[in-house]
Amino acid sequence: MLQMNGIKKGLVLCLSGFLILITSFVGNVKVEAASFTENLLYGAAAFAYINGQLNNLNDNHQKDLLAQTQKQTGVYENEEKDAYLANVAQRLMTNGIIKGHYAVYLTPDKSINAFCTLGRVIAVNKGTIEMLDEDEFASILGHEMGHGEHKDPVEGTKKSIGLGVLVDLYLQDNPGITSQVLGVASANYINNEVITMQEEWAADNAGFDNAVAAGYNPGGGAAAMAFMRSKLGELWHDGLSKIVSPNNHPKTSDRVNNFSKRMTDYSHGHVTVKGDKTVCLDGVEIITPAKTERYLAAERTYLIAGKLAREYHNNTLETVSVGQNGTVYMGDRALFTPVDGDSDTAQEVADKINVLIKK
Repeated sequence: MLQMNGIKKGLVLCLSGFLILITSFVGNVKVEAASFTENLLYGAAAFAYINGQLNNLNDNHQKDLLAQTQKQTGVYENEEKDAYLANVAQRLMTNGIIKGHYAVYLTPDKSINAFCTLGRVIAVNKGTIEMLDEDEFASILGHEMGHGEHKDPVEGTKKSIGLGVLVDLYLQDNPGITSQVLGVASANYINNEVITMQEEWAADNAGFDNAVAAGYNPGGGAAAMAFMRSKLGELWHDGLSKIVSPNNHPKTSDRVNNFSKRMTDYSHGHVTVKGDKTVCLDGVEIITPAKTERYLAAERTYLIAGKLAREYHNNTLETVSVGQNGTVYMGDRALFTPVDGDSDTAQEVADKINVLIKK
């Protein structure tokens, strides 16, 4: 999950009213159950019961949960963008790592955001695919699939319901009511209320692994986070503001650095990025890319570094040359196309890399 939006805030209000209604209903049917809600035996049994119900919803009711989530967020229908989204999702789902099948769709929201909820349903704001390139977006979608693979929506939904409600549902033993409550309670997970920092770090790492295994640029994750930081800031609260609005996602700069480190490790330590600005090979500065109309300078830096990291990882280093169009190639694989403002010319970059890879 990336950030809060207005739709999600509305979902929490709906959830609160629904749970009050359901708690009142099951409480009236089983008044005597209230005295047992603190009993450890009932609590353990309730968690086991709810866990089974949630896993059943997650594994067997994707179609219903997709319809419910789409109703809450709205659906953006565009044949070209839908095909693009489906292609990225399919590449990720066939990367040899991801085991589940994900129902992925676009919402009409223009902001950068995506979330995975029960049923392995992933909603992606159309702003996300409009502002990020495919390598960057793949790391975001891979992140959300990481949540699904780790069953974070199952655990998060369970945490969002109080023990008293869990025990009442268990004692009521009505699968229909339980399913309704759990379906709506998943909105609390969508709202980022119960995501842990550990889950977010794990999903980021999964996003890197999932995207790279599908053939995407290893620098895509760092580039995406650098772009998000430029648009949304650090998404982090310090001091008293942290009490009012607790941090449930890592600081964006820390996420950039984590993705950058993963990229460096992937290159067997050869490729690094200095200060979000400069691509380095074995500690030697190769190029400090400039901003373009399409990309921030930091985005270009990480995407160029990612292509070099893949060459080192795959042990496919070849002579670097400059094509007639000015693009720098390693063998027949494009590394980047220089623009005005880059620190070095195409030939200077090619010469630097050739010296280093021949050592």
